Amino acid sequence: KYACWCEDTLSEKATAITKAKELIEELQTKIIQLTAEIATHEAEIKQTEKEIAANIESQREATEVREKESRTYDEEKSDSEQCIGALESAIKVLTGAGSKKGFLETMQQAQLLSVVAGVRGLLAKPAARAMKQEDLVVVRRFLESPEDFVGAGSNMLSAAQIAHNPFGDYAPQSTQIQ
Repeated sequence: KYACWCEDTLSEKATAITKAKELIEELQTKIIQLTAEIATHEAEIKQTEKEIAANIESQREATEVREKESRTYDEEKSDSEQCIGALESAIKVLTGAGSKKGFLETMQQAQLLSVVAGVRGLLAKPAARAMKQEDLVVVRRFLESPEDFVGAGSNMLSAAQIAHNPFGDYAPQSTQIQ
C-alpha cells in the first residue's frame, strides 16, 4: 500500500511541478507584457501632461488677446461716442445758423468754436478712420472755415485763433470774452 501511495503522490507532484513550470513561464510572459504596457502608459501620461500645459498656455494667450481686443474696442467705442457727440453738437449749431441775432448769435459762435476744437481733437483718433472719405473732406473743410457753414460773422474768431490761443476763448486784443 505504501508503495502505491508513493507512486500516486509522486505522479501528482510531478504533474503539479510541470503545471507550475508552465504557469511560471506564462506569468513571466505576462509580467514582460504588463511592464511594456506600463512604459507605454507612462509615455502617454507624459505626452498628455505636455498637451495640458500647452492648452493652458494657449488659453492664457487667448485670454490676453481677448482682453486687449476688449480694451481696444472700449477705447474705440468711447472715441466713436465722442465723435458722434461732437457731430451732433455741430449739427445743432449749424441747424440754427443765421436765424438768431445778438446775444444768441454770439453764443452760437462760441458753441461753433467749441465744436470745431472738439472735432479737431477727434479727427486724430482711430475712430475718424472709419469715416467715409467724402464726409472727412466736409469735416476738414468745416474745421478750416466754420463760418462758411453758418454764414459770415464779422466778430467771429477763426478756429486757428482758438486752437493756438493760450487764453482759451478770451481774445486779449478785443478785451472781450467771446
